[in-house]
Parts: sequence; C-alpha cells; structure tokens
Amino acid sequence: MSLEKITDTLNLPKDIVMGASILHLIGQYEVYIENYKNIIEFNENVIKIQARSTKIIITGKHLHIEYFNNDDMKIKGRISDVSFTV
Repeated sequence: MSLEKITDTLNLPKDIVMGASILHLIGQYEVYIENYKNIIEFNENVIKIQARSTKIIITGKHLHIEYFNNDDMKIKGRISDVSFTV
C-alpha cells in the first residue's frame, strides 16, 4: 500500500506525512506556498519552485517574490496559471 493511500485511509494530513506543498491563491494576484525545497527559476513571467515530489510552475506577468524563508513564500503579480510537473 502506498503512503498516499495510507494517509487517505487514516485521514492524515498529506502536508505533514508526505511533505506535500500547500498553496493558497488569492485571486489572480497572489499565491502563498508552504513546504517547498528551493527556487529553480525566477523571472517576471515564470517562477519555478521545487517541492518534495513535484515542480510548481507559476506563470503570469510582473511576478515577484515578496518574501521567502525556509518554510514558505509569497509571490505577487498577475498570475495566469499554476501547474505541476513531475
């Protein structure tokens, strides 16, 4: 049985058990990300973030990182898309 199925069966929070990222989108102007590893790429049109098991790709215009630390970050700008890749 996979770790994901175990967390689902036991109703455990995936962010704690699996290290999954948590994203809070506020309209199309702000995204708050918890549980990330590092920043892969950063420019005003694309920000790529490495999470534990996926990459988070944020595209838009006038993107900037308002703040970041070891645990979380806030990105602002005109967000047009948030996608995930393995």
